[in-house]
Amino acid sequence: MQRSCAAPFYSDADWVRARLELFHLNALMTGRRQLTPSAWSAVQAGLNELLLSPVVKRRAGIELRCKGFDARLLVAWWCLSYK
Repeated sequence: MQRSCAAPFYSDADWVRARLELFHLNALMTGRRQLTPSAWSAVQAGLNELLLSPVVKRRAGIELRCKGFDARLLVAWWCLSYK
């Protein structure tokens, strides 16, 4: 996640949530918690929400700001490259 192109757009809350989701996943994979269908479904839903977080924020009208460079340049590049 840290090396993905969306990483600069994650908020501090997103990073905390990612750590918690991965902590829960690690507990399931190492056997500290029982791996049940409902537990696996919770993991999938949490990770899916993390992937959708920037999209959900855009839909809600929350402006995404990137640290280190102008996010508008990235959006312009993305729009031009996917026409």
